Amino acid sequence: MSILFSALPLLSIDSWSIPLLIIVAFVGGGILLQYTFRKQLPDELQNMGKIENSHIFQLNREIRYSIFTGLIQGGTIHVLSYILMKTSYDLRMVKMYGWIFGFSQPFLLNFGYYLLYLNQQNEYLKKETQSFQQLSKVTEKKTLQDLVSPHFLFNSLNTVASITLDEPKKAVEFVKKLSDLYDFILQNNENQLIELKEEVEIVEKYCFLIQTRFGENFQMELNIPARYYHSLIPPLALQNLVENAAKHNAVTKKRPLRLTIGVHRDFITIVNNINPKNTFQNESTNLGLNYVRTQFEQFTNKKISIEKSDNQFKVHIPIIYPGDI
Repeated sequence: MSILFSALPLLSIDSWSIPLLIIVAFVGGGILLQYTFRKQLPDELQNMGKIENSHIFQLNREIRYSIFTGLIQGGTIHVLSYILMKTSYDLRMVKMYGWIFGFSQPFLLNFGYYLLYLNQQNEYLKKETQSFQQLSKVTEKKTLQDLVSPHFLFNSLNTVASITLDEPKKAVEFVKKLSDLYDFILQNNENQLIELKEEVEIVEKYCFLIQTRFGENFQMELNIPARYYHSLIPPLALQNLVENAAKHNAVTKKRPLRLTIGVHRDFITIVNNINPKNTFQNESTNLGLNYVRTQFEQFTNKKISIEKSDNQFKVHIPIIYPGDI
């Protein structure tokens, strides 16, 4: 390269006018040819059948095309410089520069094209990743809503129907708390975290609905000190665990369900006695626990732990403080 640049002064400003015009014309022509080539290339690639072969085909085609274009441009500059330029010019240097520009232009253009292509692909993948994350969050929220909605709503309507005549005031209160629960779901559909105080309030309303249905056969003790109320928790995390306990255990006079929620060493602990049902175990238990686990993993390194014995089931979920995120 040093030899090439040291040779530049051999040609005067006037002597550069004709070869410069020739080089500019054919470089522009090469760009136009490559643009036309690229415009037709995607349709051909779509007919290749296999994506993995398409990339190899495109690379081989680009290399062959660059060499072919370089030969045409370099050869044409070589011939035209010989025909158009005066014999006093240094044709050897002009021809050499013609071959250099003729071959380098297609490869440099391809290199620039692939840099632009990679940048566009990177931006596209970023947008796709963001879209996937948003869709994943919406799907997770939808899954939790589905866990709360169908069977629970059906049972709640049956409960209202059964108490309306004998206990109209309690029926009105039941409907009000049921409405508050679903309003809470709608209001927090897009929220990833809420204050623990809000979650405690909705759990109390939810437990009222369960107790109205089962009476004294369902007992819940909530012991969360007020100093933890400003900590954070994914919406419906506690409610979902309470629902799992009520859904997957027998709740009868002979086998009442007892549930305790408390705090121990920066973990909220949900404990219930085990009253196995004599029915096929629904896999939605794992679905609910997996949802809660996934939500917490986004905001804390502390893990959810589960302890199960013959007669007791415990879930420990970490407390998330505002300074932790």
